[in-house]
Amino acid sequence: MATQFLLGVAVAWILCGFVIAFVMRRRGHDFFVWLALGSVLGPLVFPLAVNTTRRDSEIEGEGHDRDYPGTLDVLVGLDGSEESRQALRSASTMFGRSASTMTLVTVLDYDSYSSTSGAEVRGEAEEMLKTSAKTLDHSDVRTEVLFGRADRALIDFAASNDIELIVVGARGHGASEALFGSVTRNLVGGSAVPVFVGSQPSPVRNPQMRPD
Repeated sequence: MATQFLLGVAVAWILCGFVIAFVMRRRGHDFFVWLALGSVLGPLVFPLAVNTTRRDSEIEGEGHDRDYPGTLDVLVGLDGSEESRQALRSASTMFGRSASTMTLVTVLDYDSYSSTSGAEVRGEAEEMLKTSAKTLDHSDVRTEVLFGRADRALIDFAASNDIELIVVGARGHGASEALFGSVTRNLVGGSAVPVFVGSQPSPVRNPQMRPD
């Protein structure tokens, strides 16, 4: 009986960790960080999660009050995937000449903002944006690292900066997309700003192969 009771407590403890991790991921945090915290702390993680989400609003305000004048301001969401790089190339080809500004944005989870280990992640994100910006032949390219849930961060930034077009890749980056849903799908369904979805990369064909 005692063994069954302890087993039940252990299962409930771990389940508590999974639930809080899923909720925090939906709010723009790292799923696995909060899963580890929840699995160790159990119900005690809830006060920590509440305090953390209260600080999120302070982070959300950063970068949303820039004044980017222009007639066609284009925002390109990048996440390091080939799909997002293809979207950037499509945006440059189709809108580069008519765009007054092109803003390259990537979104990190809130934990990357506040944690010591997140400094390296932020540095890599900034470097990725700078490298991507160098590929564009445009006079006004800006870069921005945002924090939170990717689709909401892009929507809020676009609304706050009078962005007229959001460009994203056909698919997101990483295994988390299958678990937590498509950022691209949420953008298309929830953004008041028009969203252009870049084409997926074409598969590389063997030049020696001929069609039947």
